Amino acid sequence: MSPILIIILSLVTLIFLHELGHFLLAKKYGVRVEEFGIGIPPRLFGKKIGETIYSLNWIPLGGFVKLYGEDRKVSDERSFSSKPLYQRALIVFGGVAAFFVIAFFIFSIQSVVGIRTVAGGESSMAEVVGEPEIVITGVVDESPAKEAGIQGGDILLGIDEKKIETMEDARVILEGKKGKETEIVVQRGGEEVSFSLVPREEYAEGEGAAGIAMATTVIEKYPLYYAPVKGASMTGGMTLIVLRGFGMLFSSLLTGASLPPGMEIGGPVAIVGIGAGAFTRGLSDFLQFLGAITISLAVLNIMPIPALDGGRLVFLAIEKMKGNPISEKLEYGLNAVFFFLLIGLMIFITFRDLGF
Repeated sequence: MSPILIIILSLVTLIFLHELGHFLLAKKYGVRVEEFGIGIPPRLFGKKIGETIYSLNWIPLGGFVKLYGEDRKVSDERSFSSKPLYQRALIVFGGVAAFFVIAFFIFSIQSVVGIRTVAGGESSMAEVVGEPEIVITGVVDESPAKEAGIQGGDILLGIDEKKIETMEDARVILEGKKGKETEIVVQRGGEEVSFSLVPREEYAEGEGAAGIAMATTVIEKYPLYYAPVKGASMTGGMTLIVLRGFGMLFSSLLTGASLPPGMEIGGPVAIVGIGAGAFTRGLSDFLQFLGAITISLAVLNIMPIPALDGGRLVFLAIEKMKGNPISEKLEYGLNAVFFFLLIGLMIFITFRDLGF
């Protein structure tokens, strides 16, 4: 099976498990689920089992659980609108909680498989496997390295037939090769790959002549009994990283400042490409990618934006403060407007990823 297909199936599985979080809590509190859908309508296929239609839809950009009485007040004990506010909030939050639970299990498994970490900060609980390696942690957009095809996650082996043992060696050689064709050899997916590039004469501070960021890393493996502790720690740490990333993104949008070197905005196409690259580099990198994407989806979904879970929680919070819900017409209108805005943004980013 191709890496791209594996990544697509993995992302669909994450969406399914997210919606399953809503579904299970709705069932727990006796809410009738009218439809459990993967993808966004129009419907490609659907089958009714019991009281619920299980559907596969044409637009592969998410999923949904349609609850009876979710978009209008219905005086029925099986309707979403009739349930106590705390139960409705838990049903809405169930999808986000599912993402965090999934990330915890992914990172717990990775801690046993092996985690690539910066050398010098090894944990006393871990076993260090193999020798230190210099990993390319980021590639600056429109840099010589980016244009040559070097990717984040590649392991730097040599420059112009000289074996690279330290990051300082790499920096010194690249600085000395400004304006001259240079061969860089990396390890990707267990294979050696060569790239030809010309280091720049001029560049922004911190970008380097080739436009790559590096780190000396080692592989740490943790014992099985410690995996849940490490999994929880990594879930928390990745959440903070993702929150900082979204913070920098929103700050750049508000101020017009450029994003930090190596940080880019990508849609589904870019995500699948990055995931496929991670898969070819090995199981640990693949699990790291899945964990990071899962946390990113959790943080995105909890944002206070109508049409997302966070927006629905805001509406419930307003209902709690007011003592009664906002008008159905206003809530429906806001959700519809932001839904189409989000879909439009996703389509725009996707076309940009494809080079249009």
